[in-house]
Amino acid sequence: MQTKGAWMKFLVSLAVVIAAVVGIYQWGGNSLSERQVRAFYERADEAMAIADDKALCELLAEDYQQSVVMKTENAQSERSLGKKEYCAELARTMDMMRQLQAQLGRIPLRHQQTIKSITLSEDGSTAKVELSSVLEIPGMRMVSRGRDTIERNRWKVLVTRSVAVVHAGANH
Repeated sequence: MQTKGAWMKFLVSLAVVIAAVVGIYQWGGNSLSERQVRAFYERADEAMAIADDKALCELLAEDYQQSVVMKTENAQSERSLGKKEYCAELARTMDMMRQLQAQLGRIPLRHQQTIKSITLSEDGSTAKVELSSVLEIPGMRMVSRGRDTIERNRWKVLVTRSVAVVHAGANH
């Protein structure tokens, strides 16, 4: 009888420990904090600074969608891209930048991104992030305002959706 009681206590203790581990994994692996959101954008800025299109694409969810309204002095266009199209376009752009850099040496490029606000969902699994950014290269300046939706799922933080308005023009 003594062995049966000890065995039951062991099983109950084991069940409690397993439940605690599962709870920590679920809650900890799927919840975001403002600090994690800011760290995510710091990683994106670092990848942008070294023109690492692969690292930037790894920050996007498989079902990522981007909607952009591009405004210039004479025209306006709207585009929607999925992850595959966005990453292909990003790879082409970064490749052109690397080719220019190889021919001209260091390209004077200025990129500044500012997080305006972070709104965490009630369950903490997603965040809406309001951003503004400026990109300047010789002859061109782009200013954008946008909103990203990011999520944390199984310890991984990814962008699921981006919506932005970009103003592009000559850099005087």
